Amino acid sequence: MSREIKATDVATQNPSATPNDFKDRLVKLIPSEIVTAYITVQGLIIGYNGENKAIYTIIAFVFLLVLTPLYLKNVSGVSKIPQIVFTTLAFVIWVLAMGGFKLMFPNHANFFSEFLGSIILIIYTLAIPLVYKG
Repeated sequence: MSREIKATDVATQNPSATPNDFKDRLVKLIPSEIVTAYITVQGLIIGYNGENKAIYTIIAFVFLLVLTPLYLKNVSGVSKIPQIVFTTLAFVIWVLAMGGFKLMFPNHANFFSEFLGSIILIIYTLAIPLVYKG
């Protein structure tokens, strides 16, 4: 199954194709596999008893951030640049909501709070499928 969002103009070009509704667009704009990988790595880093947790978290974040558009294009079959950008930005917001930036930058924990990230995540996740129709 392709993760690419089908726009309303697809239905006019191909009568058998149906455009994605809000729920389908919402699901396709969440980078679930990448978020799952980050949650797993973050849990491993938190449980690690050694030093340099911030550095390991930054490395994991940057690696998965770079991997997100590659994964979307090569594995999930997404070719639309706006969808790739919106989904990659969603990954950054998910990391913010899960406290990843607090792990990366412990001296700035008040700014990068899960509270602020969670609010942004809710608004972004519900607003982008309304704005981006494919």
